[in-house]
Order: sequence, then structure tokens, then C-alpha cells
Amino acid sequence: MKKNETPYLTYKLDLIKTIVMKAGNTAYKKALNLGVRELRVLRLVHDFPGITATDLGNRLVLDKTLLSKNISFLESRGLISRCTNAQDNRQQCLTLTEEGMRAWYEGERIGRGLETDMFADFNEAEWTRLHQMLDRLLLSIDHWKERNKAK
Repeated sequence: MKKNETPYLTYKLDLIKTIVMKAGNTAYKKALNLGVRELRVLRLVHDFPGITATDLGNRLVLDKTLLSKNISFLESRGLISRCTNAQDNRQQCLTLTEEGMRAWYEGERIGRGLETDMFADFNEAEWTRLHQMLDRLLLSIDHWKERNKAK
């Protein structure tokens, strides 16, 4: 089958995303009463302690309104805390609380288990190659965005 005769890559990626997010939301809601998007915020706050909401939004590619709702929800649950950025009083830095660390850890355990089960048909070499290809795909998209900035 030729490249232009196959289904659009974006269709396949969207289908995979929808199926995987549905499964993740079900598992995370049951265990933690959190969804995939909220756990993504927790993961990034864990990985980048003190991250600002602006940087978080850029990394998640989320609009400010949705990001603000996620941060407020997690803060109201006692999972993250805010403090003023020492370099810029207008910015808030985000960190996980102890409860947030527990939720992050449990979310990681659940997520890694889901990935292991869902993608059990891949051997280690295939899994590594898939990730390499996806990283290359993301890089290609970044290059495309750069080329099309001026247009």
C-alpha cells in the first residue's frame, strides 16, 4: 500500500489516543478520582518542581482556561501548592504536596501497568523503536511549525 493510500496518520493517532485515554480515565478515576489530564499536570509538576503555570501550559499544549481549571482542582484536592516566584512576583510556582506525591506515585503505578497490558504484543525492541519513531515524529512537527511561523 502506498503512502497516500493508507489511512491518515492523524486518524490512527487520534483513535489510539481516544481508546487509551478512555481506559486511563476509567482506571485513574476509580483509584484516585482523577483523570488523565489532571495526572499529566501532576506528572509535570513532579518532574519540574517549581514550574510556572505558563511553562506547564506550554509543555502540555493546553489553553489557559483548561489549565487553570486543572490547577485549581488539584490545589483544592490538596495535591499541589502554589508559591510566588522569587524572580517574578506575578508568577506562581507549583509543587506537589505530600498527598500529591502519593497520588503521583499511584498514578505512575497504574499507568505503567496499563501500558504493559495494552502493549503486551510489542517486544522490547519494537517498543523502543516505536518510541524512537514517535520522538522523530514530534521533532518533524517542531520543524514544520518553525518553517510555517512566517506564513
